Amino acid sequence: MKLVSKVILLIIIATILINGCSKEDNPFIPQDEGSYLWIHFGTDSSKVHFKDLVSFDVDGLDAIKLNNFVSTELIPAFEDKDGNLYESRKLYSYQLVGDDGFSASVKGYPNNTWDQLAAGHIIVDTRQIVFPDDILDLAGAYNVKDASHLYIHRKFDIVTADTTAFIEIRTIDDQRIHNHNNILENAIPLKECIADYVTDYENHTYNIKAIDGFGPSEDLTWNYYNKGFWLLESEETIFNDATLVGGRYKIKALEKILVN
Repeated sequence: MKLVSKVILLIIIATILINGCSKEDNPFIPQDEGSYLWIHFGTDSSKVHFKDLVSFDVDGLDAIKLNNFVSTELIPAFEDKDGNLYESRKLYSYQLVGDDGFSASVKGYPNNTWDQLAAGHIIVDTRQIVFPDDILDLAGAYNVKDASHLYIHRKFDIVTADTTAFIEIRTIDDQRIHNHNNILENAIPLKECIADYVTDYENHTYNIKAIDGFGPSEDLTWNYYNKGFWLLESEETIFNDATLVGGRYKIKALEKILVN
């Protein structure tokens, strides 16, 4: 075959291949571009694809409930000693972040709670986050555009006579202490969890409650409460006091710190 004929044949074959391959079946074009959220939990990150979740109609557009992105496989329910199950996902806050790095926290707002996440949705085509005004009275900054990431942060609810808020434990400096097995472990002081909400510490009493309501039967004075820590790896409380060593002071699934 002459060289010119070979060149013509190659051009014809290349044209057929190019015209026959669409974006859908071209392996060199990403098939999932923009069709997922990155979910970040602890040291793990993974994609959750829109196509794997149930959608519903919002004004003619496909949408997905935000709580569907956080499965019970990722955060299992808490089971108490009697086998009762409790919703562990409410122990966390949720930070939705756009392609440009924007989130409501950039404007000084706290991250979303689990109940808020359950009320919001994402528009599939645009990745627009929507928290409907008729369900939640949230600032517009929560309606993140081009959402691409969802960060999950462990929190404690702080309940005082005047307010209920939460603090994310990642914002508190940790220190090394001996855990229940006398092994050094990183922990955060419980006293630092209330630093933004209390000034006259000794004029209050305190309590800690797990998600199932379990905790000390009597309030703690400041002298005892300020000896408490949250162990970051063991995920339970410990008090550096010989009189506070019973099961009621070794709380897992800690949900609330009560300031009375």
